[in-house]
Amino acid sequence: MTDILSALTQPAGGPSHILTLGNGWSTAIDQLHDGAYSVEHQGVIDELLRAIEAGEETSIVLRTFTAETSQTLANGTRIPVKEVRGWYIADGRLHPLSEQQMFAASCTDTITGEPIAPEPSVRCTDAHPIEVGV
Repeated sequence: MTDILSALTQPAGGPSHILTLGNGWSTAIDQLHDGAYSVEHQGVIDELLRAIEAGEETSIVLRTFTAETSQTLANGTRIPVKEVRGWYIADGRLHPLSEQQMFAASCTDTITGEPIAPEPSVRCTDAHPIEVGV
């Protein structure tokens, strides 16, 4: 489990992430000071590993909370910029999406195909290559 979490999160930077699978399952992932990971919903990681091992086709979206502030609310709450990157899984491999592919996937209504506005405080970015051995 640590190998896949490291492969996904280390190049992304930041200690706090949200991982979402194509089936809608999501979990918070935090890297602790000792290098270990805290995973909110372990079942999401188990499902990710199962999908890779079974060669299923699905997607992964990783939101990484940055130290950069997008805006500060009137009450003083700081809203961080989130970097969003994604991969699709096919044949047991993770295929990175480019910034443009991620933007298109995030800003297109899946039912109508019409463009939708990007989420505030979110910046799409290229996903990094990942070699996985489960």
